[in-house]
Order: sequence, then C-alpha cells, then structure tokens
Amino acid sequence: MKIVYIATSIIPSRTANSIHVMKMCQAFAQNGHEVILIVPDNQANREPGVENVFDFYGVEKCFEILYVHLPLVKGGDLIYGFQAAKKAKEFQPDIIYGRNLSGCFSASLLKLPVVFESHVPVEGFVYGNIFNWFIQRPELVKLVVITHALKDYYSSRYPLISDRIIVAPDGADPVPSEATPAVLPNKGKKLQVGYVGHLYSGRGIDVIHQLAERCPWADFHIVGGTDKDINSYRMSATSLANLYLHGFKLHTEAERYRIGCDVLIAPYQNKVLVGDSGGSGTERWMSPLKIFEYMAAGKAIISSDIPVLREVLVDGRNALLCDPEDIESWEKALVTLSREKDYRIQLGETAKNELLSTYSWSSRASKLIDNASKELEKEQ
Repeated sequence: MKIVYIATSIIPSRTANSIHVMKMCQAFAQNGHEVILIVPDNQANREPGVENVFDFYGVEKCFEILYVHLPLVKGGDLIYGFQAAKKAKEFQPDIIYGRNLSGCFSASLLKLPVVFESHVPVEGFVYGNIFNWFIQRPELVKLVVITHALKDYYSSRYPLISDRIIVAPDGADPVPSEATPAVLPNKGKKLQVGYVGHLYSGRGIDVIHQLAERCPWADFHIVGGTDKDINSYRMSATSLANLYLHGFKLHTEAERYRIGCDVLIAPYQNKVLVGDSGGSGTERWMSPLKIFEYMAAGKAIISSDIPVLREVLVDGRNALLCDPEDIESWEKALVTLSREKDYRIQLGETAKNELLSTYSWSSRASKLIDNASKELEKEQ
C-alpha cells in the first residue's frame, strides 16, 4: 500500500511523539509499504546540529519526509492540516494515517480513507466539534488508541465510533544483537539503576533522588531531558556520589545505557504531564514508550502502580509495581532485586519476550494496516 502519514511532530526533536511517528513510519515501510511522512516545517523548535534525521532517531532511511508550512498564527494548525491533506492527495495514497486531527479530517473531506490515531481524548470547542464531524464520515476507517482506558472513554461518549476502535499500545524495536552496553563506573560492584526519559513534572525524578540518598549501595543513572531541564536539575540537586546525570543521548546511545543497567525504573506520579508547560495530565490514558524500551532491554523493571500501566505490566511477572508516593516500597523493591539476581534476570527476560511477541513496532504496524485493509475490502 501507499501510506501517507500526517503528523504535527517536530522532526527532528527529543519529543516522544516524534520518536513514535518515526518508528511507525519505519515499521510500515519495513512491512513492505511505500511511506511518505508529512510534518510541519517549524524550524525554530527543531533539534539543532542534526545532519541526518534518520540517524538521530536510529531508524532506516526507508521512507520519505516532506515538510509543509505551519503558520504560527491562531488557527495555524487547521491551515496546516488542510495543506497537508492537499499535498497527501497528490500522491494518490491508498490510505492516510495520522495523529493530526485537522489533517486527517481534511483528508476525509477530500474523500481519502483515513486511520486516525489518538493518544489522549480530543477535547475543546473547536477540536471537539471537528472530531464529532469526523466520526460521522465514511472515510474514517479506524480510530487507533493506545489503551483500553482510552477506548472506553471514546466508546462511552461516541457510540457511533465504538466498532471502529482498535487498541494498539505503544512499542519498541528489539535491541540489535551487536549493541554494546554503556560502560558504567561501578558495574559489578554496585547495583546499576537507570532512568531514560524526560525530566518533566510527574516523571518521578525526585523519587530517584530520594532513592539515591537511601541506597548508597546502588548507582543511579538519569539519561535524557531537554537542556533547560537538565541544567535546572543540576542546579537543584544536592551532590550525591551515586547519582549520575548523563544528559540527552541519541537513541542508539540511550539504548546502550538501558542494556548497561541492572534495573530500569519508571517512577511516574499520579499526575503526569506531556511537557513542561502544565496542562492536562496523561496518567489515565498513557502507554509510555519508556516502558516498552525498558522491556526490549531485557532488564528488571520497577514501575509505578498506575491503573493504565497494568494493561501491560503485571506485578511479579514482567515488573515490580510500587505505590508512586511510597518511597519505602521503591527501596524495598530495589533491595529485593539487588539480593535476588535470578529473580531480577527472570523479570527482565519475561518482559523482553513479551515485547518481542506482542509489542514490537513491526507487529503493531502490521496489525493496524491489516485491520484497515480488511475494513476497506468490506466497503468495496
């Protein structure tokens, strides 16, 4: 099939949504489809100094990226969406896939079949009304959501769309066999605990700091974040010899840190933001990339026991789950994994096997296009 993917992700950037989009485009292409990705030409927020976008994300150059202008004015996203849909139609695609509502809706008005992916509820007067119009159009083939919680939300509020919803959690690629672990200073002497991701509010960075104070027998490695957040954390953090702040690393380098650690932690709090500017939380709907990348690394995971995460993580089987606000439960989990190496290895292997069998980007892309193709065949 010829697939045109419409998104508003800034490419290249450090955002999780941009990683998701690039990985999905690669997966579609690796499944044998011709893929064109349309994203905004917003220069200001792109990661500076990137010579090769594909290398930045650790993906193959197996699809085309096309930049369309996004006016930096009120309603600019609506203009961008319409222009992106018009550009997409020029390629005579078999299907439009996207995370940009205005672009996908515009594509439906141009009589193009559309699969729309949503990671949070569509809300607000303008976009709520667009979504209402969108779901009544026959061109909307499928609505993809990342959790059953989000499916329940849409099904209860929009019964018209309930039979067209597919639940597809986020994913990760298997770690290449040639990947080498990062060299950590006390490997083999102290338990190596890693966190890879952003430092936004609700990600539990303060939990990591408390654990480093409580557990001098372990080293803690924080990898990722924006320059602003990294510098802010360096200034606010007290000096701890067992807490290492490595800063942002390219995807392949971050992977080396994940596989270099003994334990990977995801201390999400009860309120989780998608950025540093406030706004609505994602804790009810999220399917974090971090979790799947941790699973791919094959290391024991300790994660917050948040209801939506239980759709993937099972306490004692593929992870240990802790109360986000009970620091003693996190310390106890670390003590257990430091003492019981076989159990630690078993947790990691189980998580890795589940990632390979269920949550790879390739299997996700294949499932979604197969479902869309069957729906299109029924309509013909």
